[in-house]
Amino acid sequence: MKQKRLLALETSTPVARVGVFDIDGGACLAEASATSERHSSNLLRLCVDVTARAGVALSELAAIACGAGPGSFTGLRVGFAVAKGFALPFGIPLMTVSSLQALARDMVAADGDAAWLLPCLDAGKGQIYAAAFAPSGGAPERRSEDWVVAPVAIADVAPGQGTLVFAGTGAVRYRAALQDALGARARFVDVAGPSATSVAAYATERFRQGDFEDLNSVVPAYGRAPDITRPKR
Repeated sequence: MKQKRLLALETSTPVARVGVFDIDGGACLAEASATSERHSSNLLRLCVDVTARAGVALSELAAIACGAGPGSFTGLRVGFAVAKGFALPFGIPLMTVSSLQALARDMVAADGDAAWLLPCLDAGKGQIYAAAFAPSGGAPERRSEDWVVAPVAIADVAPGQGTLVFAGTGAVRYRAALQDALGARARFVDVAGPSATSVAAYATERFRQGDFEDLNSVVPAYGRAPDITRPKR
């Protein structure tokens, strides 16, 4: 029986993460990453590299998964363009996964005893994207919508009881502000994510259920409306 391969991409942060995974067994067959503000110069190269090392042609992929955001507007646009560019001509199913959900899954391995996991991505303009997850049974269970909020105001939306564990680009940039806002309730872990591995894990569940995106309408979850500027005359 032909093995099913999934290509996973995550581009919501300055680090693009890409991997090829065995859908049936869950093993990672090849992975790569690169740091860039835009990812347009390296994402195709990463995808070609990991598929070649995994021994699968792009046309032979069983599925593609892409981190949906919130996160970098440009990074998400590039990720979606590449994912849809592979999926459309070959008729490959596409699934998207919340970047905060993926990061929460990465955090479980780092601190599974926390009362609350708050994956936190830099939103620019002095704000963060975040959401609350409970590490129920070792897996993150979403308990809030996505927030876009100033770090000093995190106490207004975060759960009122228990330790809050933060990770992600927003937690790194605004650690002092989050600590000041929450005091001893705030704890921080060093997690390299959102990872392609976590994107693939959630996408694999959807693949088995036949829950695919509509390629004509799927768009990133930017977290807020992009800035619109008038062209210079």
